[in-house]
Amino acid sequence: MSRFATPNQPDRAPFMVWNLDLNEDGTTPKDKSFIRLPSVLSQSCAIRFRILIGSTASIDATLHTNYPLDGSPYSRTKFHQKRFNFGSSQTELICEFRIQRPGPYQYYVSYKSVDASDDDRTDSISCATDANPTMDRIYRAFKSRRTSTSYFLVDPQLTLAGQPLPLDAIVLQSVSPKWLGPMKHWSPHLAASSKMGYNMLHFIPMQQRGGSDSPYSLYNQLELSDELFEEQKTAEQKDQKLRETLLEMVHKHRLLGVTDMVWNHTAYNSDWLRDHPEAGFNLENSPHLRSAYELDAALVKFSRDLTDYGLDRMVNTVEDVDRLLKAVDEHVVQPLRLWEFYVIDVDAAVEAVRGAWDIATETVAAEDQSALERLSGDARSEWLRAYIIGSHSNALGTRFGRTIDPARTAAVLRLLAHDDRDLAMTQLRELLDLLNLTYYREYDADVKAIRNNIGERVKYERLDRGSWKFGKPVDSSFQIVDPLFTTVEARTEGVPDDRLHLANNGWIWGGNPLDNFAGPESKAYLQRAVIVWGDCVKLNYGTCPQDNPWLWEHMRQYTLRMARVFHGFRIDNCHSTPIELAEYLLDEARKINPNMYVIAELFTGSEDTDRVFVQRLGINSLIREAMQAWDSHEMSRLAHRHGGRPIGSLAVDCLGEPGVFIDDEHGAARIDAVVAPLSGSLPHAVFFDCTHDNEVPAQKRTAEDALPNAAIVAMTACASGSNRGYDELYPELLNVVHERRRYAELKDPLSVGLGEAKAKLNRLHAEIAQYQEVHVHHETEYVTIHRVHPVTREGVLMVAHCAFRGAPSESHFDSPKLYGTAVTPEFAYRLRPEAGGHVPVDDGVLHGLPSQLEHLAAPPIHQHRDDRGMFTELRLPENFGPGSVLVVRTRLVDFKPNLDWKIRTCADEATARLTLGALNAVLYRCDAEERDTIGEGVYDVPNLGTLAYCGIQGWYSHLKHIIPNNDLGHPLCGHLRQGYWALDYVSGRLHKYSEYYPEIAPLAAWFEERWALVKRVPNFLVPRYFALTMHTAYQALVQRALKLMPGKVVNSSRFTHELALTSVQLLGHVNSAGLRPISESKADCSMSAGLPHFTTHHMRCWGRDVFIALEGLLLSTGRFDEARDHIVAFGSTLKHGLIPNLLDTGRFPRYNARDATWFWLQAVQAYCAHAPEGLDFMSVSVPRRFPDGETFVEWDSDEAFSRSSTIAELVHEIMERHARGISFREWNAGPALDSQMRDEGFNVQIGVDFASNGFVSGGNQWNCGTWMDKMGSSDKAGIRGVPATPRDGADVEIVGLQKSALRWISELCDSGRWTLGDTVVAPDGARVTYRQWNQLVQDSFERYFWIPLDPQDDAEYHVNSALVNRRGIYRDTYGSSAEWTDYQFRPNIPIAMTVAPELFDPEHTLVCLHKMCAVLAAPLGMRTLDPMDMRYRPYYNNSDDSGDALVAQGINYHQGPEWLWLTGYYLRAQLRFMRVAVEKKGLEAERALRTVYHELHANMVNLKHHIASSAYAGLPELTNKDGAHCHDSCESQAWSSGCLIIALHEMAQLEVAVHQVLDSHV
Repeated sequence: MSRFATPNQPDRAPFMVWNLDLNEDGTTPKDKSFIRLPSVLSQSCAIRFRILIGSTASIDATLHTNYPLDGSPYSRTKFHQKRFNFGSSQTELICEFRIQRPGPYQYYVSYKSVDASDDDRTDSISCATDANPTMDRIYRAFKSRRTSTSYFLVDPQLTLAGQPLPLDAIVLQSVSPKWLGPMKHWSPHLAASSKMGYNMLHFIPMQQRGGSDSPYSLYNQLELSDELFEEQKTAEQKDQKLRETLLEMVHKHRLLGVTDMVWNHTAYNSDWLRDHPEAGFNLENSPHLRSAYELDAALVKFSRDLTDYGLDRMVNTVEDVDRLLKAVDEHVVQPLRLWEFYVIDVDAAVEAVRGAWDIATETVAAEDQSALERLSGDARSEWLRAYIIGSHSNALGTRFGRTIDPARTAAVLRLLAHDDRDLAMTQLRELLDLLNLTYYREYDADVKAIRNNIGERVKYERLDRGSWKFGKPVDSSFQIVDPLFTTVEARTEGVPDDRLHLANNGWIWGGNPLDNFAGPESKAYLQRAVIVWGDCVKLNYGTCPQDNPWLWEHMRQYTLRMARVFHGFRIDNCHSTPIELAEYLLDEARKINPNMYVIAELFTGSEDTDRVFVQRLGINSLIREAMQAWDSHEMSRLAHRHGGRPIGSLAVDCLGEPGVFIDDEHGAARIDAVVAPLSGSLPHAVFFDCTHDNEVPAQKRTAEDALPNAAIVAMTACASGSNRGYDELYPELLNVVHERRRYAELKDPLSVGLGEAKAKLNRLHAEIAQYQEVHVHHETEYVTIHRVHPVTREGVLMVAHCAFRGAPSESHFDSPKLYGTAVTPEFAYRLRPEAGGHVPVDDGVLHGLPSQLEHLAAPPIHQHRDDRGMFTELRLPENFGPGSVLVVRTRLVDFKPNLDWKIRTCADEATARLTLGALNAVLYRCDAEERDTIGEGVYDVPNLGTLAYCGIQGWYSHLKHIIPNNDLGHPLCGHLRQGYWALDYVSGRLHKYSEYYPEIAPLAAWFEERWALVKRVPNFLVPRYFALTMHTAYQALVQRALKLMPGKVVNSSRFTHELALTSVQLLGHVNSAGLRPISESKADCSMSAGLPHFTTHHMRCWGRDVFIALEGLLLSTGRFDEARDHIVAFGSTLKHGLIPNLLDTGRFPRYNARDATWFWLQAVQAYCAHAPEGLDFMSVSVPRRFPDGETFVEWDSDEAFSRSSTIAELVHEIMERHARGISFREWNAGPALDSQMRDEGFNVQIGVDFASNGFVSGGNQWNCGTWMDKMGSSDKAGIRGVPATPRDGADVEIVGLQKSALRWISELCDSGRWTLGDTVVAPDGARVTYRQWNQLVQDSFERYFWIPLDPQDDAEYHVNSALVNRRGIYRDTYGSSAEWTDYQFRPNIPIAMTVAPELFDPEHTLVCLHKMCAVLAAPLGMRTLDPMDMRYRPYYNNSDDSGDALVAQGINYHQGPEWLWLTGYYLRAQLRFMRVAVEKKGLEAERALRTVYHELHANMVNLKHHIASSAYAGLPELTNKDGAHCHDSCESQAWSSGCLIIALHEMAQLEVAVHQVLDSHV
C-alpha cells in the first residue's frame, strides 16, 4: 500500500495563464517573436504580460492591444488600453486578460521615459549654486514612448461531428471542382475521401474562369463556374447549392471544407475590368510603367515581325538565343531611345533657366550659400544636383521627365557666375552633362538587366524540354517573351488609352514579397524581371479601401460569400498579395466565421518574412511540401522540423507554477491558475505528401516512393495534406488549365493504388494528434519515426523504406532496440507498381498507374535483456524493399499510465510539517555544511561538475534552465540516463537528515515512492520524470517555506520571494558551529555569513554580518525565535563592552571588531520594534559566557555562564564601557590567533571624546576594526600585517549607529521604559546623560563630516582643504592616523543616513547621494572606493601572488570591488531623503513619488536578473568592476540579501504612499 493516497485527477483542465516577460524596454524578446496560443475548447486561458518595475518601460506602462478587451467586435485598428498593475507586486508590473476568441492580434506597450542624454549620472555638482540632478531627475519632463508592434496568434477551435479537431489532427485532401464534375454528383467522391480517412477537403477555386481556363485566373469572383451545374442557375442559386453540399460534407461525410482565395489578380478578360480599369496598374494611375509598356509593345511587334529582320522563328540552340538578343538590342531597344526616360534635356533646361534669369526672384539662403562655399568636387556636384532638381525628378514615366527648377537654378548660378549670364549658361551645360552621366549609367545598367532577363527567359522557355514553348516558333501565339501588359477594351468611348493598358501579374525570383513590384520604386517591369502570368491582370489595391473603393468592396463580397460556406481559406499567391488587403479581407471573413482555418504557401525565402505574414494575417498553417526533398536524409529532416518534441521531453507541466489570475471581467475575481511561460515557436505546418502544384513521385522519384513518402508525412506531428490522385498513383502532375478528364468514381477507394494503406495512415495521423513526442531517425534509405503520447507513453512507430530514383535497392538497417517497451504489429505494406502497366487516357476519366499493394508479414519481434534491462528488438519483415512501410504500436512495460499525475500529487502533504530549519536541509546545504553534518558532500555530475547545493536547489538551479529549453543534451540528462545514482542520492540524504528533523521522513518516503516508479521506465525517460519529480517537490517546498513567513512576504513579488528564501538557505544546523558551546537541540540553527566560504566552525557566524542581515533575513521573514536566539547568543558573549566579531559557538569568540557591537545594538532596536514581545525583550535574562565581562574563562568551566544580565543591562554596559574607554589586548594574541597580524594589531583601544564631538573613536594603523577588514598577508609584496583599510578614528557608519542607539535609549528614558539610569561616566569621571550625549553627536556631525562644495566654506567645518579629493560628500572617517584617508569617498555614508537620518542636512545629503549615484553606484553593488582614488583597484583576486602591494593576495578587497550589501542602505537612503524632499516641496507629489519609486527599482533590475539566474539562488558578496563576476566572492551572502529585503519593504511603504496620493486626487 502506498504511503500517499493518490487523489483522482480533476475532470477539468486548470485555468492557464500564459506569461510573457517583456524586455527592459517593453519589447518582446527575440526568441518569442512568434507566439502561438493553443485554443482548447475544454480549457480556459489568459495571457499575461510582465515588466520588472524599474525597467525603462515601467513608468505609466500601458498595454495597447486590438484584442477586444471589452467584448466588442474585433477591429484591427481599434486598440484597447489596459494599464499594467501598479501595486499588485513590489517588483513586477502585470497586465493580463482572458483569451476567448481566436485570431491574430497585435499589441504594443506605451510608457514614459527620458532620453539617455537627459539622464545626468555624472558628478555634475561643483558648487552650491548648481542644480541637484537628483531632484531634477525626479521632476524632469517624461516623454511618451511606445514599443514596436508585436503579435500573438490564437488558434481556431475546429470541431467535427461534435468533437474538437486539433490542428495536428487535420488530414486534408486537395481536389479540383472541375474534375469532380457537376456538384450534384459529388457525393460518391466525398464518401470516398471520407472513407480514405480525410477530414478536410481543399477545393481549388470554383469560380468562373477567364480566357485561359485556369482556375486561378478568375473571370468573375462573385459567381461559381457554370461547369459545376448541369442546369442554368443564378449566382444565388449556385451559392445555395454549394452551402447544401458543404453541409452534406460535414454531417454525412465528416469533412470540413477549405477553398482557395485568389485576391492578387483577375483574369485578363474579366468583364468588370472594362468598367474599372483603375483596378489594375495602368499608365494613368501608374505612369512610371510607361517605359516598360513601350518596351513590351515593341517586343510584341518584334515577335510578330521576326522574319522581317532575317531571323528564324525556331530557337533551338544557345547561339540562336544570342542572335535573337542581338536583334532585340538592334531593332527594339535602340530604336526606342529609352535613355530619354532617364536624362535631363540639356537644351530645354538651359533655355528655361535663360528665360528665368531676368525675372527670377528666388534667392539662395545663407546656410545654402555657406554649404556651397564649403564644398568642392563631387560633393559640390551632388549638392547642386539635389538643389536644382529638387522634387522635379521623374521615375521613368515621361521622356525627359527629369527636369530642373529654373528659378532655383538661376539663383544659384548668379552666385557661381557672379551675375555673368553667358558664363552661367556654360557652367549649367557642364553641370547638366555631369548629372546626365550618372543617369546614362543608370540606363546602361537597366538595359543590361533587360538583356539578361530576356535571355534567361528565352533559354528556359525555348531550350528546356519541360517548358510549354519548347519546340514552338516565335510568333504572335508564342512570343519571344510573354507580354507584361494587357490592353482591355473600354465599354464606352472616350476612355484614354493610358487607362486601358494594364500590367499583368507574375512573380520575381528572390524578390522581397513585402515590396510592390509594380510600384513606383520598382523597375521590375522595365527590367523584365517579372516572370509573368499572361492570363492575369495584377490588381492595384493601394493600402486601404479608400485607395480603390470599388475593388476592395468587390473582393470583400467575394470573400464573404466564401466565408459563409467554407471552414477555412487557402490564400493563393499569398506572398505577393498586398498584406494590408489580406488583413482586411480575413478580418471581414472572421466576422462571419471566427474559427476560420487559414493556410497558405509562402515562397519568401526567409523565415523572418514568413513570420510577418503569419503574424499579421493569422495564418494557422503554412504549406510545406514533402516533394521538395531530394533524398531520404532531407525527407527525415523535414519530418523532424515540422512539429513535435523529442521523446522523453521534459514535461510541459514543469514550466507551470501555481498562481492567481485577476479576472477584471468578473469584478476582479481571483481565479486559481497555473502560470506558465510562453514559448516561441515556428509557425504551424500542414505537411503535404504532394500538392496540386508538385510533380508526383512517379515523375520526381519513383512510383514506389509514393507509399513511404505518404507514411512519413502521416507520422509528422503537424497537419497533413495530400492531393486527389496521389493515392490512386496518377502518373504525372495534372495541368489544372488544360486537363479535361474527371476523377474516377471509386466505389471502393481502399482497393485502388495506396488505398488501404493510405486510409490507415490517415486515420492513424488523426488518432495520434496528441502524441507530441517524436523521434526521427535516418539510416541509409530508411526513415524511422516514433510518435509517443507524453503522458500515457503509448506510441506508434513507423519504418519507411524510401525509393528515391538512383538509390540502392538494398540498404543496411540496424534493428531498433526499444528498452522497456512492448511492441504490437499494426500493418506492413509494400507498393509494387506494374512495370510497363497501361494507363487509359481516352475514356474521359483520370486513372492511376497499375499497381499492387502487397501485404507484408508482421515484423519479427524479439525480446531480450542486457545490463540496461529488457528490450524489444524490431526486425524488418521479408521483402521489405523500396516502397515499403511498417507500423507497430508501442507501450511501456510495467508503466503506470498516470505516472505524471502520480508524481505531481501529494507533495503538499509530504512537506506539510517541514520547519524552516528542515527546509534548509532539504533545499540547500553547501558541501562543507553537508560534510560537517551527515558526513557526505555535494553531488558531482560528470561533464558538469559539482552542484552548488546538496539539496533540491542544487539540482533545480540546472533544471530551471534545462526544462524551458528542453535541453535533453545537457550533461545532467545524460547522467540520469546512465543510472539511478542521482535518484538514490536525493532520497538517501533526506533519510539521514530525518535523524535531525523527523518531519523530513514523509518527504523522503514521497521521493522513494516516486523513484520506485521512475526506475521502472526506460532510461531515456528518466530525465523527464526526474525533472517532473524535482519540479513538483521544489514548488511544494518553496510554497511551504513562504507559508511559514508573514503575509508581506507571501503576497509580494518573485524577487522578494527569492530574497526571503535566502533566509532559509543561510540559516541551518551544522555540528561545528552552533550558537552555544553546548546545544540543547540536535537541530539548532546558526546563520552563515555567506556561501560557500563561511559555512562551518569559527568562520560561519560573524557578529557584524549576522546583525546587518538580521532585520531583513529574520525579522522581515517572521523568524523571531531565530532572531532572538542570535541576539541572545552574541549578547551572552559580551566582553570588554564588545560583541564578538567571530562567535565560534561561544567557545573562543574573537573581539577584533569595533562595529559588530553597534550593529548588534541596531538589531536589538529592530527586534523590539518588530517582534511580538516588543520591549519586554529588554528584560530577558542572558547567561554570561564571561561573568565579569572582562576575564577569559574556559567555556566548560564552572564560572562560564554563572552570571546573567538582562538585555537592557547588556545595552547599558556597552554604552558605559565605550563612554569610559575600552583598552585591552586580545586574549591569546599571537600567531595562534591570527597568523597575519602584527603584534601591535592585537591591542584594542576605543573611546569617546566628550570634550569635542561625542563620537566613538578607536583602532590603530595595525588593525582593522570595521567591516573593511582585509589584513595584508603577502611577504613578497611586503604587506604582511599591514591592513589595507585600518579606518581608525571615528567611522561614519559607527557614528551613525552610535547616534541611533543614543536616540533610542534617550527616548526610552523619556518614556519611562529605561530603568537602569540615564547617565554614563566619561573618562574624567563626569556623568553624561544619554540625552546630552545624543545631542552632542547631533550638533557635531555635520561640522566634522561634511566636506562643503565651496572651499571658502571649509573654515566652518573641520576640513583640511589640502587633502580634499572630492567635494560635496561626507568623509569616511574622522581622526584617522593617516589623515588623508578621512577624505576617501566610500559607500559607508548611507548606513549612517539610514539609521540616523537626523544627523544629515537634507540639502547636503541630496548632493552627496547624487555623487554616490554618479561615482560609487555599480550594476549590482557599490564601489568601495572612488575610482579617482590612487588606490582604486576594482578586481579582487585572493590568489594574486604578485609583488604589487596594492593587489597582492587580495589586499584590495575593499579598494574598489563592488559590495552588494551596501546597495540596500544606499537605496534606503535615496528613498528616505528623496521622499522627504518631494513631500516638503509639495509640488506634483504624485508624479514625483512615482518617479522616486521607479528610480529605486531601476537600481534593482540587475539584482533581480542575477538572483533569478544564480546557481546559488542568492546575491553575491561582491563583484569586480562594473558587476563582473568575482571568483573569490561568496555566491550568496547574508547581508546582501538581508539589506535588500529591508529596502524592498520600505519601497512598499512608498508604494502605499503613492496610492494615498492618487486616491486623494480621485
